[in-house]
Amino acid sequence: MTTQSQGAKRILIASDDAELNGALARLLDEYHSIVSDDGTAETILREGQRHDGVRLVLVANSGADACALDALQAVRRQRSDLAFVVLSRHPTIEVAAESIRRGAEDFVPVPYSGEIVRKEVARILEAAELRDRIEHLDRFVAARYGFERVISCSPRMRAVFDRSNAAARSDTPVLIIGETGTGKELIARAIHANGRRARRAFVPINCAALPRDLIESELFGHRRGAFSGASTDHPGLFVSAHDGTLFLDEISELPLEAQAKLLRVLQNGEVRPVGGLDSRRVDVRIVAATNRSLVQLRDRDMRQDLFFRLSVLVIEIPPLRERREDLPLLAAHFLAATRDRGAGHGTNLDPVALDLLTGYPFPGNVRELENMIEGLSVTLPLDRTTIGADDVRAWLERRGVSAMPQASDATGVPLRLAALEAWAIGEALKHAKGNKTAAAHILGISRDTLYRKLHDLGIDVEASEDLTSSESLTDRPIH
Repeated sequence: MTTQSQGAKRILIASDDAELNGALARLLDEYHSIVSDDGTAETILREGQRHDGVRLVLVANSGADACALDALQAVRRQRSDLAFVVLSRHPTIEVAAESIRRGAEDFVPVPYSGEIVRKEVARILEAAELRDRIEHLDRFVAARYGFERVISCSPRMRAVFDRSNAAARSDTPVLIIGETGTGKELIARAIHANGRRARRAFVPINCAALPRDLIESELFGHRRGAFSGASTDHPGLFVSAHDGTLFLDEISELPLEAQAKLLRVLQNGEVRPVGGLDSRRVDVRIVAATNRSLVQLRDRDMRQDLFFRLSVLVIEIPPLRERREDLPLLAAHFLAATRDRGAGHGTNLDPVALDLLTGYPFPGNVRELENMIEGLSVTLPLDRTTIGADDVRAWLERRGVSAMPQASDATGVPLRLAALEAWAIGEALKHAKGNKTAAAHILGISRDTLYRKLHDLGIDVEASEDLTSSESLTDRPIH
């Protein structure tokens, strides 16, 4: 066995015919061929493992073509990525047909035309390179939009991942519910990237941003001359997403008339452009999202028939304030991402600063945290790499939130989560002058949730009306 070059290995010539091996190696010397005087499956697999760059095997057996075919079939079971060309000094139509049936790219009789062999080898290697690029692109898409990009250690997010994985395995309509900034589009992209339509288009559209008089045109397309300004045909988003996924963000913002037309498309699988006479069939997977609750959607903001059509599989993303255990992970991720982009030089977040953030409700959720981390990292003095408590306090005060309590003077240990939560509720009540609806709005929670938290903290609901000046909730015992 000899090696023609120590460079990139692309072709393995495997045959017990020394004369044939030498002629092929000279003919294909630009591909840095590896030559083996044994065409058995064991040898091909061993050489293929030793040389990662092998993408094509030229296999032959001087005695019996059946041996080469058996080797081809055995190797293909374990290495489907290898392409094969079978060469034969005793070619027959039967052997050629059997070669192709067992997975060979081509069958070449010997003697052969050098020009034909070179062209065929170039074609096969070009196709292999294209497959490699597609696989690389698939891995890139999976890494960029896969579920692993959703950073969380929260048990509540585990349920989101489980339902999202289930959604990726089917074409069932999905309705994603979550507050602004919770990552609804990130989940939608992950569902698409991990499903059978991953290689097709993912077309996102914010329904709230569509002009009312152009909604139908944007979704379903229009013909030239259908209305003033329609100078050319426009395919529409459904056609653009054919065989892929259409992500309808803020679906509840669509007017009821547009919802009715959307429902008709979902039921019939056909779109008719504005000004057109003919309908066109489309195969589109729908993922919709909204920041409204299920009750609001069903009873007020959406046609019930469309709601039931879209809510086959519902994924509810909890707000950041309900998964505070994710704060350290997210903060570290955003710091690293900001640094990698060259936008800031912060490397870590002081533990006291992190404790302060734990008491902030983050009405803008993960997006607000990301913007905060980037902003503080960018403005950090050049002689510092750690975002400190004072940096966070200044950021909070710019948003009208009073500075949070210092760590204990006696121990230097930051306050517990329950104490920070009690403090935040007390501050909100003081700002709202005891108005619980306004306080709940400041905290970014519902009025019912505020009442529940007051009850959990052992605070009399009526007595809390008096917490507007001298007394703080953190002065009371926490149960």
